[in-house]
Amino acid sequence: MLTTDYDEGPLREQTMSTILENRATRFGSDPFVQYGPESRTISFRELDDTANSIANALGALGIETGDHVSVMVRDPLRTLFAMCGINTAGAVYSPINYDYSGEPLRYQLDDTDPSVLVVEDRYLERLAAIEDDLECSPRLVVYRSGEATVDEQPSIGPDDATDFADMLTADTAPPDVSLSWDDEASIVYTSGTTGRPKGVVLPYRWIFANYAGKRTAFLSPEDTMHTSLPLYHVAGLYWDVTAALIAGASVSLWDRFSATDFWDRIDRYDATTVTLLSVMIPWLDDRSPSAADRHNTLNKVHMQPLPENYGELAQRYGFDFITVGFGQTECGGPFGALVHAARGDDATPPEYRRGLDTQDVIDAAERVGLPVVSEVPGDRYMGKPRTEIMEATVLDENDEQLPPGEVGELAVRPQLPGLILDRYLGKPEETVRAFRNLWFHTGDAVYRDEADNFYFVDRIGDVIRRRGENISSVQIQDAINSHDDVAQAAVFPVSAPEGGEDQIGAAVVVENDLSRGTLEAFLDDQLPSFMTPDRLQLVADLPTTETNKIEKYKLRERFLED
Repeated sequence: MLTTDYDEGPLREQTMSTILENRATRFGSDPFVQYGPESRTISFRELDDTANSIANALGALGIETGDHVSVMVRDPLRTLFAMCGINTAGAVYSPINYDYSGEPLRYQLDDTDPSVLVVEDRYLERLAAIEDDLECSPRLVVYRSGEATVDEQPSIGPDDATDFADMLTADTAPPDVSLSWDDEASIVYTSGTTGRPKGVVLPYRWIFANYAGKRTAFLSPEDTMHTSLPLYHVAGLYWDVTAALIAGASVSLWDRFSATDFWDRIDRYDATTVTLLSVMIPWLDDRSPSAADRHNTLNKVHMQPLPENYGELAQRYGFDFITVGFGQTECGGPFGALVHAARGDDATPPEYRRGLDTQDVIDAAERVGLPVVSEVPGDRYMGKPRTEIMEATVLDENDEQLPPGEVGELAVRPQLPGLILDRYLGKPEETVRAFRNLWFHTGDAVYRDEADNFYFVDRIGDVIRRRGENISSVQIQDAINSHDDVAQAAVFPVSAPEGGEDQIGAAVVVENDLSRGTLEAFLDDQLPSFMTPDRLQLVADLPTTETNKIEKYKLRERFLED
């Protein structure tokens, strides 16, 4: 059972507002956020006061417990303010990918049906472009960053827009709101493998007793979390920022990743821990070796996925510990392992060491149910299931459990209520299907060995991984098929070299002599840039099965041959 010295009761009984209040009481003026782009520091007390101000301002706008509030803001500091204020008001935080435009943006807004939309001024033009197609009518709160290129105000919502800056001046007294661990905290959208993205409804217990709580065990008030991950995903918002908040650590917060400035940013705030995703890891290899490579404060690094040369990287840069695992919006972090990767002269030099000492980190892993290993037992290692919070198994197509060594679908079952998603928003049939036969089906292909180590194999379905995003092929197909001269389209991921990103392949059957250039120009208007196909081919027909299902694997093979 995860606990801290700062809360009454275990983490599984906390909400965002109790965590904010308790950290403000315990750490007061100590720095929590160190916002690099503005060289600005926000204390624990300031964050709690800001959350209360926004909560009271939302209350004045009529927001009540359980209402949905969407946020489309690139600035991570103001996004964090908004999230804390929304939860303190008892409302449900629903972030929007700020690269969205067109149909993906319209779909998510109508699916969430927010009472309020907090939007950065630079995105008002995108809202204006879809306002005639929107069914929802949220009240607008505009964060004026000064980045807008067009002064266009969409006619959305019942009243004139509220200025986000005005909300920050509201009363700082805690609002009279009563919440429980099983109340809804957020709706985070994940990609659908066979349909549109789904809104994953997450309760507070998912955050504090499962996902962020696991990371917190490895942190102390002497740690600094470095993150440039967007706060519209659970990794940046909960795995990084919220974990640091729970631990009383600080956060070095940035609005985007920079390979050029990475080490300068680490040194600037003496960061001790960071999450490195697949697109970030290759540049560690590409950097010219230096005798000073280990002269940095990073000693605990999470890598997802774990590269084959993780040991070389750890010893080169002095990463004492590497955490590995499996994370998913729906089920959080039910797997993991701690790799003691650098020791002795290869470890972080003592003069750069911050945070928990070596034995405390090892003890923390055992406390949250993670194995401690000196090297991983195989490629694509996920670690072991955290059996105190979750059962895990591998199922065949009939939901029969498979023996070690056989590949099947990963399924999990929580030990307590609220440790995984509550439901998919507005999709009861998909919720029931995912929870069939008393297991939650993750949609990922895995296998396990005799020692109950799990290994990731592949994604089931046609999810495309780009720029840290999981993109639904169906959304892109819908956009292509919306052109009057398209007869049929198939979209699928085309595998890239190790460490690279998926390419988006599209095979399209056209009519009336539609050219590829004309179709590509059409898609530029319909989709955000990261969702437009990299490799678009016009074809005479699409290969299908006897039941008329498109055989996308044949198209992938054809694209790879080309």
